[in-house]
Amino acid sequence: MAKTTPVQQIAGAELVGYDYFAKELDVQLRTIYAYASETNAQRLESFPRPVTPAGHRQPLFDKADADKFIAERRAGSTTGKGRVKARPLTKAQRAAVPAAAQILGREIDLRDRVAVRAAIYDDLGLPVIATSEKAQVPAIDTATIKKLYKQTGHPFLQQLLTYRGVDVEPAS
Repeated sequence: MAKTTPVQQIAGAELVGYDYFAKELDVQLRTIYAYASETNAQRLESFPRPVTPAGHRQPLFDKADADKFIAERRAGSTTGKGRVKARPLTKAQRAAVPAAAQILGREIDLRDRVAVRAAIYDDLGLPVIATSEKAQVPAIDTATIKKLYKQTGHPFLQQLLTYRGVDVEPAS
């Protein structure tokens, strides 16, 4: 297969491909495919539209639009890569971490999906109300946790939802 150059010239316009985005943002090519995909949930609305016709084998983008997108991604980055930095945790979110650990009786990383799943369904023995589609394990997405909290009113779930940035009322 012929190797493409990152920047191509067509009728005086500079055009770039996916490889240009990946190189400039220092991310994997598959990340760029996800950003550009019309069907992927990770699609970024700010990702430029290709100037080539739909269905073109290798979509090409105007370099000026690409550079604008790259600059926006870098502006929100702490690593200099194309990843946007996370927002700092609020006071309530920071307070939810030790509160969840106290309820559970041990430390827990609320970002660790495996640890959260084990805490909810193994340690606390809460009922499984949904399973993930791919892995067929108990679901721990925020929507499922909200439903489970409504059913059980468990304080650990309240702290987890608070940590995830969801406003919840204490169970009565």
